[in-house]
Amino acid sequence: MTSESARAAARHMEMLILKGIVFTVVGTCMLIGVFMWAQSTRAFLRTSIVVPGRVVKLNAGPHHPEIAFTTLAGEHVEYPQGGDVSVPDGATVEVRYAPEAPAMTARMNTFGAIWGGMLTLGGMGAVFFLAGIGHLWPGVRAWRSGRTRA
Repeated sequence: MTSESARAAARHMEMLILKGIVFTVVGTCMLIGVFMWAQSTRAFLRTSIVVPGRVVKLNAGPHHPEIAFTTLAGEHVEYPQGGDVSVPDGATVEVRYAPEAPAMTARMNTFGAIWGGMLTLGGMGAVFFLAGIGHLWPGVRAWRSGRTRA
């Protein structure tokens, strides 16, 4: 019969390994998603068109502007920009869009608007991955050596 402390230590080791697996898998999936998003963004940057636009209103403060622009084909487009930018009402900005779908692909031509969300998700994925490895490492070492950590 094993002692209560040995059972508790075994449960702790199993939880470390389980948490490590979950966090590592989630982090890996996030990093794979970021890699695919980066490839898509690079293709967008190669094929997109840059035109001038204007902030017509602020939807929820300066980080969520509504931007209007006219495409090279003459189509007037207004779209809400995401929160990775900060601009005042009435400001003139550059807008980048794909010619085949200007309303769906438009975004400000700034580093934050183009890469900000991806870098945020990539940072979160890296933290999840490293936290998973941090949980896996001691759990697997304890399991392989036949002893557990309290």
